[in-house]
Amino acid sequence: MKLKRSTISSQLLILTLAVLVLLFMVQVARAQGNNDTQSMGSASTQNQRSQGGIIQIGMPQKSLGRKLIEDTSLTYYQSFLGPTASGPSSETYNVFQEGRAPLQSFHIVNLRHQINADWGIGVSLAAVNGYTKEVETSPGNFNKPEVEFFNARANLTTPSFNLFNIGKVFTVLSFEAPTSEISRNDEMRYGLLIAQTINFNLPSKNWTFGLSHQAYRMYYKNNLKNPPFSFAQGGRYVPLQTMILQGGPFANYRFNDKWLFASTMIFDWDQRGLQQGSREFGNNLPHRARAGVSYYPNVKYLSSVGLFSQANLKFDPSTTAFGADFTVRF
Repeated sequence: MKLKRSTISSQLLILTLAVLVLLFMVQVARAQGNNDTQSMGSASTQNQRSQGGIIQIGMPQKSLGRKLIEDTSLTYYQSFLGPTASGPSSETYNVFQEGRAPLQSFHIVNLRHQINADWGIGVSLAAVNGYTKEVETSPGNFNKPEVEFFNARANLTTPSFNLFNIGKVFTVLSFEAPTSEISRNDEMRYGLLIAQTINFNLPSKNWTFGLSHQAYRMYYKNNLKNPPFSFAQGGRYVPLQTMILQGGPFANYRFNDKWLFASTMIFDWDQRGLQQGSREFGNNLPHRARAGVSYYPNVKYLSSVGLFSQANLKFDPSTTAFGADFTVRF
């Protein structure tokens, strides 16, 4: 599955709007906080007068604006995909770019509001950029160190539920807008995604074991794209990708409050445009695994830093990449 590019202007507009929303909420919180302080002072004076000098001070209440700010977070995650176990040090292996690629970073920004203990909403935007020179994957085909964007998404976190007392199920529903250039060129209308994680109940609090999966359905004006050249030259309609299914087990071990070992396996299937309405699925991306260790420092805004390795299940040193990541949260 190729990454979906977009014009930088449309993506920057989304990020700008997200930042403006945060700034507006901050101003509302400050203004409301000042009003609350003045109201409390006035109420206190009136209480003193009406009660013959008996001081009655009401408990301070959080303003709506301040509560919105406290329940809203902005998270930035970056994952650097470095060299492979064998091959040039200036190249990595990226399954999403279907082969060797320049050393690169994956970025995602997520603005999220926790409505209550069960419900949450948010918007996210992801991109990838390269650092080293372009890599020729096959004669005439190159993976370039360009900035490439994914489609923007709106997310809804739903209440978790117990699964027959063997574990707990967490669900996130997403709506994807066709903001990328490729999606617009393919006349994509929208995408829907459901992602679920099952955490099994274990006797040990240090271990976490479970299953995760997601189903991603894309809707187009036409599932068949016009051929790049005429029928007289042997051109055929290009079937667009309509559905992707991914899933697999994961196992994590928390050494203490600072250190965590995490591992996961991902199996991937997809359905092309010509397969719509059938039960036929193909293997789009390689089945793969990832393992790494994360450190959670007691530093403001910095949530975690980590090192990891990811490889295809059909092991090959040239497709085994090493990397590092970090997360900051405001």
